[in-house]
Amino acid sequence: MNTFGKNIRLSIFGESHGDCIGITIDGLPSGIVINQTKIKEMLKIRQGLKDISTPRNEDNDYQIISGYFENHTTGAPLTFLIKNHKADSSQYKDAGLIRPSHADYPLYQKYKGQNDYRGGGHASGRLTAALVIVGAICDQLLEEENIFVFSHINSVKNIKDTSIDIQNLSIEKIKVLKSSMFPTFDERGKTLMIEQINKAKKNNDAVGGTIETFAIGVPIGLGEPFFDSLESLLAHAIFSIPGVKSLEFGDGIAMCNQVASKIVDQMAYNNGQITFLSNHQGGINGGISNGNYLNFRVGVRAPSSISTPLSSIDLKKHETVIVQTIGKHDPTIVHRVLPVVNAMTSFILLDLLLENKKYE
Repeated sequence: MNTFGKNIRLSIFGESHGDCIGITIDGLPSGIVINQTKIKEMLKIRQGLKDISTPRNEDNDYQIISGYFENHTTGAPLTFLIKNHKADSSQYKDAGLIRPSHADYPLYQKYKGQNDYRGGGHASGRLTAALVIVGAICDQLLEEENIFVFSHINSVKNIKDTSIDIQNLSIEKIKVLKSSMFPTFDERGKTLMIEQINKAKKNNDAVGGTIETFAIGVPIGLGEPFFDSLESLLAHAIFSIPGVKSLEFGDGIAMCNQVASKIVDQMAYNNGQITFLSNHQGGINGGISNGNYLNFRVGVRAPSSISTPLSSIDLKKHETVIVQTIGKHDPTIVHRVLPVVNAMTSFILLDLLLENKKYE
């Protein structure tokens, strides 16, 4: 299905090399004056740093074709269209020629060869531009409730960013991180990461990495036990992003190798306020937000489109072939996935905030 959400419903459409991509958002309240400057900023950030991103640099000019009138939402489904201007389909002439570790093979089999295979078609990361639009709108509404979602690049290959005390991070610093195309806490780490990416690029290769995401100001009680837990919904949304291969909350896998006394988040009263003495659990207990800050890490694989010759298959000729990817591709997608992770996190939190209004 290409539709997702409960109180706010998203329907995404289009293909990487088609005429356009787009998204319909159903369930937004009427009367919202959308901050379109914020949308354009987020779309620009998603394009990534020029030297370490695809040469396919789309303008991402969009049209709002329904649900917006006299500078506010009407309550009707809100639909955005983004034209594809820079797609080059010259390298995609043979539907049977499979690019290894892409969606080409399962899509060909699932849709009996009838899918648009150019640039990944509907499975392409190109469609995440539409998700970033949704995220910018949700982010705007969350910040009005003093909820701030942000991320940093935690690692690229074996180069790690530093850690900081999130609870003492100012809103101004958060806004600086959110406006960066390659957000890190440590500038030295950022330099080393970019060097690692350029090294892979020079060698006709690519690298992956991890993203660490936070949300501060999240109220207690978001999420339901079991199937609609906060972790479940975030996982559903985050794993919908092309290139994401892992997700861990709080201390994640490291908790599995610890005794309970080392990972229990103890609590105390401090001047009459309930406080947590740590956040090993990532701000979630029993599938429900506990009032601590939300924290999780996302693993992003190295993109498979590399110009190194690779063994693959031609489904029409029933032959083993050597393929060499030529086209507009990224040596890493970590920094480009990051704003999409923020976007989907903001969407889930807003959807759950609306769900909680049913209990008021």
